Amino acid sequence: MILRITKKSFVLFCLLFSFIQMSAAQSKSSVIIGVIDMQKVMRELDVVKDINAQVKTHEEKANAALTAAEKKLKDERTQIERQKTLVTPEAYSKKQTDFNRKAAKFRVEVQEKNRQLQLSRVKALDDVRQQMLPIIREVMDENGAALVLDVSEVLFVEKPLEVTQKVMERLNKGLKKIKVEIVPLKKS
Repeated sequence: MILRITKKSFVLFCLLFSFIQMSAAQSKSSVIIGVIDMQKVMRELDVVKDINAQVKTHEEKANAALTAAEKKLKDERTQIERQKTLVTPEAYSKKQTDFNRKAAKFRVEVQEKNRQLQLSRVKALDDVRQQMLPIIREVMDENGAALVLDVSEVLFVEKPLEVTQKVMERLNKGLKKIKVEIVPLKKS
């Protein structure tokens, strides 16, 4: 009697397990996963190339101003060195201290300018990303994708829907040009 109940239970368990596996297999095959190469998109989009060109222009202007200031500092340094034997040690020490203060201030200015340009670029790219989301969603809906993942996050997926090229084409057509605004830095 116990053997018969055990056999029936075992058969029922096997049937239940096979139904669960079939159900899981069916649900797996019906989910479409989109894959996008965001690095490629952010590297090759026309609007991103334009942002990079704008930032480069800002960098060149900043570098020109900083180079002029650096030349002025070097000239001042040379002048101080020439006066070393002509002035008293106290006067030379004072000039040296003043110069070191100016040089430190210049280094801080260079770092702030670099940070400002970097933050300006990041802000412009964030604007691009915000404009991208509806377009990616549109391509996703058209292809019936339930999920879109960055290719760098995917180790293996069966039959992915590669949407990078479609998204890039739409983005190049649909994205508005973004003007890189120089972000003001907060004084600390």
